[in-house]
Amino acid sequence: MEPLQKKNKIIILLILMLILSLSCVFVKSINEGLKNFLVNYFSIIECNDRLLVHFISVGQGDAIAINTPNDEVILIDTGPNDATVTFSTYIKEKVINNHLDNTIDYLILTHADADHIGGALRLLNEFQVENIYLPIIDSTTQTYLELIDFIEKGDYNLITDLIDLSNDIYDIQIFGPYDASDENDTCPIIKLEYLDVSFLFTGDISTDIEEQLILDYFNEIDSDIIKIAHHGSKYSSSLEFLEAVSPEYAVISCGNNSYGHPTDVVINNIKEVGANLLRTDIDGDILFSVSTANSYDVLTNEYNITGLMIDYRFFVLVIDLIIIVCIFMILLKKEKHK
Repeated sequence: MEPLQKKNKIIILLILMLILSLSCVFVKSINEGLKNFLVNYFSIIECNDRLLVHFISVGQGDAIAINTPNDEVILIDTGPNDATVTFSTYIKEKVINNHLDNTIDYLILTHADADHIGGALRLLNEFQVENIYLPIIDSTTQTYLELIDFIEKGDYNLITDLIDLSNDIYDIQIFGPYDASDENDTCPIIKLEYLDVSFLFTGDISTDIEEQLILDYFNEIDSDIIKIAHHGSKYSSSLEFLEAVSPEYAVISCGNNSYGHPTDVVINNIKEVGANLLRTDIDGDILFSVSTANSYDVLTNEYNITGLMIDYRFFVLVIDLIIIVCIFMILLKKEKHK
């Protein structure tokens, strides 16, 4: 083949590649197809216009993070002391997405137990927290006292009476907290709803509070996803309560422990109501992603999240341009050797 013919074929190839790239830029269907392929193949979830609810695997404790569709970050509890590094890393890489603006809009600490507030002090040192909910109680635990002292010395907006956090985009209802002698029963019960998909976060409440919820809010506690109370303790998650909630998914946050969590009775109650069971000690990190009405995606263990405004059409264009440059460099090198 003549050198001129080779060059012509290479030029035609380059033109075709450029046309393909430009098509990816301007043809919506091509872009969407490529984007869906990359998102599904690499388990990438975009934050854009989605509600993301993360149940973070922190061992025997609770840690929940929420990315709202309007770019707010809400945390409910921070896990135990021995999981602070794991928790902080997860927040930085998969919730804040390594953005320079390390802002957390709301930190909700349901009660003073170390397995729920252990990671809070490190969190406050590493991130900009705008609002903190923490009940002021008569607790003498070192973890709680150190946290209260740090908050009081810092410039934080401390909320002791959890307010309604709803807005035009998502709805948050607060049930309780109820007055009780048991600290676990003073947890606020939080219902989050977006595009008709709802989550119920129950802290460490017992069956006593569950009975009260049925009496006070029977028509409102129905939810698609429930965070099982108290890590699956036998003193929570009664069959009557789970029937009232009627969840599609039940999430238990737990790790190695001497309490027997989660108990067989709770697991059987979950099965009885037909809910799918997920556990952080078995499934690892658990992510629910809501982007369309009445539907959601569920991912467990390893997944990637991006909050950047990435248009994958330009990703293809850049790759093609790199290939074109490389080919031209090879051609120039060959011409020099002639």
